[in-house]
Amino acid sequence: MIRITISILLLGLAIVVSALAADVTTLTGPYLGQTPPGSTARLFAPGVVSVRANFEHSAAVSSPDGREVFWCTNVNQRTRLPGEGMHLYRMKLVDGVWSELEIAPLTQSIGVPVERPVFAPGGNRLYIEFTSNPNAESDSEIYVVEREGDGGSQPVSVSPSINSSAYERIHCVTADGSMIFTRDLMTGRERVLISHWVDGAFAGPDQLGESFDSDAHELAIVVAPDGSYVLVPLTRTGREDELYISYREPDGGWTERIRTSYQCGGFLAVSPDGAYLFFLGEGILWVDTSFVDRLKPEHLR
Repeated sequence: MIRITISILLLGLAIVVSALAADVTTLTGPYLGQTPPGSTARLFAPGVVSVRANFEHSAAVSSPDGREVFWCTNVNQRTRLPGEGMHLYRMKLVDGVWSELEIAPLTQSIGVPVERPVFAPGGNRLYIEFTSNPNAESDSEIYVVEREGDGGSQPVSVSPSINSSAYERIHCVTADGSMIFTRDLMTGRERVLISHWVDGAFAGPDQLGESFDSDAHELAIVVAPDGSYVLVPLTRTGREDELYISYREPDGGWTERIRTSYQCGGFLAVSPDGAYLFFLGEGILWVDTSFVDRLKPEHLR
C-alpha cells in the first residue's frame, strides 16, 4: 500500500513538472536570459516562471553566484492536477544553458506546502518556510538546507530560538547572517524580530524598531545586500500594499520611510548584485533598483 501511494505521488509530481515545463525553451544568459526591466515593473520570465494558470507565492530568488533561480508556485491551481501543491521549483545554469525547471530535490521528501526561499550570504545555506499542517494556518516553521554541491542536506528546523508553537515567517537574512522574521504572538498581529548569527548559531531573538515594525502591517521585509536600505510593503486602510524604503544613517539608525511608486503583494528579494528587485504581484514581477538612488535623501548622497 505504501509503495502504491509513493508511486502515485511521484506520478503526480511528474505531471506537475510536465505542465510547468511545457512553455520552457532554450534559455541562456543571466536571469534566465530575460531582457532586463527598467523602472517599470514587469513580469519575470512569463510562461516559464510567471504562468497565468498557476498561483505563484514567492519572489524569484537567485543563488549568490547567479547560477540557480528558485521560486514557489501552485501549478494549475484552477484545474487541480494530481500532485499539485505549493512546491519549490528550480532552474540551473549548466554549460551556459538554463536547465528545464524541476521541483527542487531538497524539498521533494516533504509532504507539506513550502514557501519563501531565502539564501544566506555565500549561498551555503538555503532557508525555507514549511506549513507543518496544510489544513491549518496556525503553524508555520522555518527550515534550513545545508547546500552541498548540486543538492543539499535534508531540511531541518532552523533553531529553537526562531521556531516556536506560534506562526513564524522568514523575511530576509542580512549580510552578517542574521535572520529577520515575524512571529504571530496570538495577539492579532505579528511582531518583527531579528535573531543574530553569533558563533555559528542563532541567538535572541530581539525586537526591531519602527523602521521594521510599525503600527501598519509589514507584508514583507528585505535589507539590501550591502545593508544600506530596507524595503517594506505596507498594508493600511485606504493605502494598500505600497512599497516603502528606509535608508541607513551614518549613526546606524534609519531614515523615515519614503513611499516609492510601486505596489507590492509581498515576497521581496533583491538580486545578489543589487540591480533588481523581485516581488509578488499578478505573477512574479521585477524592476531595476534605480529608484533607490532617486529617492535617497540629499544628506546621504
